[in-house]
Amino acid sequence: MDLQKLTKKNQEFIHIATNQFIQDGLSDTEIKGILEEIIPDILEKQQEGIPARSFLGAPTVWASTFTKQAANTDSEADKNTNPWLMWLDTSLLFLGVLALVTGAMNLFSKQAPSYGLVSLLFLSFGGGAVMYATHYYIYRHLGKEKSQRPNMFKAFGIMVVLMFIWLLLYSATSFLPQAFNPVVPALLLLIAGGLALAARFYFKKKYNIQSAMDSRPRNGNNQND
Repeated sequence: MDLQKLTKKNQEFIHIATNQFIQDGLSDTEIKGILEEIIPDILEKQQEGIPARSFLGAPTVWASTFTKQAANTDSEADKNTNPWLMWLDTSLLFLGVLALVTGAMNLFSKQAPSYGLVSLLFLSFGGGAVMYATHYYIYRHLGKEKSQRPNMFKAFGIMVVLMFIWLLLYSATSFLPQAFNPVVPALLLLIAGGLALAARFYFKKKYNIQSAMDSRPRNGNNQND
């Protein structure tokens, strides 16, 4: 590394940043890799009269970003991708939101839509299944090389079929006798919605469940195939 070519101000910047790296627990190899990558940029800016602090910010803050990035990467890599838990997580979210919104609307308007118990469960847990399928066939492959991604036409075809089956089954519940599909009162909907969201929060925190609705590309391969 061309440390001797740096100005005193830039050498001081590297010295402070290196101490921060050490305090944050980075290894010598990690520190060397970071410095080898950034020093050419510092030298280039230095020729234009721009010190490192001007375009990188305070050395301790700049150095700390690498520790935060590593921590975020580890946290994402440790996410629980169990299919059943991911399905439950999304289903409880759908159930909670749908029940709360429907319950609130029914409190203020008799014209608001209402759901039978079986219809509500089919809509929520069926939606959770479709959302997990979207994650399985599409989202988890984002960011991969083209050769590692499944055929998109096939994936979308599967999604269309699943959504059709889901909506078909949900529509079929409307033909059930009221004894098997009783309409849920507004107050009970609000209570059920709150309990569903509370249960989701509990399971997500306990098992660190990966959200099926997270479409961000991932570098790791932490999926259950």
